Amino acid sequence: MSVGAIGVGAAAGAIVDRRLGEPTRPPSGSGAVATVAGWAARRGNRYHIGHRGSGDVYPEHSIEGYRAVVAAGIECIEISVGMTSDGTLICMHDATYDRTTTLSGTVASLPSTVLRGGRLDVPQLGPAWAAEPVPRVPYLLDVLRELGGKVVMCIEAKNDDAYPAMIAAIETAGLKDSVIIKGFYSSSRLPQARAAGYPVFGYFGAETDITLERIAALAKTLAPATDCIVLPASGASGLLNSQFVTAAVGTGIPVWIYAAHRRSDAAHFFDLGCRGIVGSSAPYIASDRPIATADTWASGAIAPGEMTRDPSSATYAPAWSGPELHLAAKGTQHFLTLGHFGPVRSAAGSYTVEVEACWPALPSSAADNLTIAFGRNDDSYYEHRLGRGNGYHAILRADGRLELYRHLDGHPDGVQLGVSVATTPASPGQWIPLRLQVTPAAITWTRTDAAGTVTSSDSTTRGGYLHIGRSSTDGEAAFRKLRLS
Repeated sequence: MSVGAIGVGAAAGAIVDRRLGEPTRPPSGSGAVATVAGWAARRGNRYHIGHRGSGDVYPEHSIEGYRAVVAAGIECIEISVGMTSDGTLICMHDATYDRTTTLSGTVASLPSTVLRGGRLDVPQLGPAWAAEPVPRVPYLLDVLRELGGKVVMCIEAKNDDAYPAMIAAIETAGLKDSVIIKGFYSSSRLPQARAAGYPVFGYFGAETDITLERIAALAKTLAPATDCIVLPASGASGLLNSQFVTAAVGTGIPVWIYAAHRRSDAAHFFDLGCRGIVGSSAPYIASDRPIATADTWASGAIAPGEMTRDPSSATYAPAWSGPELHLAAKGTQHFLTLGHFGPVRSAAGSYTVEVEACWPALPSSAADNLTIAFGRNDDSYYEHRLGRGNGYHAILRADGRLELYRHLDGHPDGVQLGVSVATTPASPGQWIPLRLQVTPAAITWTRTDAAGTVTSSDSTTRGGYLHIGRSSTDGEAAFRKLRLS
């Protein structure tokens, strides 16, 4: 779990955690006990909360994730609590251990002693997390002792039987003023917590839970000075239906959104009037600057801002092999957003991207390609033919054709720029060096081992976000030595 400086975003002399990519710094108001009232007084109308610690880059609900997000300056974190059969409170979202640990079984039916034989295990975060010292399921009391008073905590008893013990633990630790009680919108624990003097966080679990009537009913039980309505970021069409967001904002109760993964998610919901973004990589989302100029794949851990189609799902997980990153999801295209490179500082000027790419296993169609998408205005997800966002994609087909395209929002088909240049077809396991050069007036896409170049004078867009990927639904793509200059 090494710590080291990467990229260009850190202030001189700052220590940067390679997973968060942000200089470690004390929270605002450091030196005083963190209270909900104090945070509310200084946070403004747009602020960030750590979701399950920092679940896109650290094992969710790990002490490592909690520590790191607090060290990065996020002033509020969200914590889920379960209770084992012997009454021990642990930090765990699910009712079972199966999804996020090497253990299996129901939390409530097993004693806490089983924790000695297991560790947190989230494959999409990379193999670095299987190395010693391995992250383990934390006890709530340990988290309260270590971080109590340093950060505001939104705490929920996922097992309702754990609620009385959870409240007792909070109050025994003297942390009542530092805690927001979190609960499902219909939970009887919300009015109980408010009656006991706690601010509350009432949330809807999915878009299908939400109606305008339920939003209005929840709002009537909440106070705008202390409480919040929390809505899911995702919906049937991608992001949550904006009519629900608008209705919630219109109640006058502060509205938070969870779980956001991208800066573009946060921008969308802030523009709709939401105040809090519960982010799974909150320090990355809260930043508006690049934090890397080279890949960190040799670390064996996902970097902040590196995001697949669904960062929380193992379905789209990349694989790491030494300094290489492999994309081999079955039955779907496989792309990775390189948010930590963006926005490219010189996007409106000139920059160069260099990378080596490979097909360890060729796709069934020789027309399928390895891709760099670039010039995009934000870090929203890209894959071919989605028709979302403006930008470009530079491709190398398996048959060796080098091509350059512009893509337009609302149009699934790209517009080819320049001509298709034939180069030597790829062989399995062959590393191919590629260079992309962007200036205000031109784009040049080169395979440097085969004297193949495509050039275009198109200057339609010059956004600052990059993506890499594989257009095929089979085969395996690999990348290494990615550099931005």
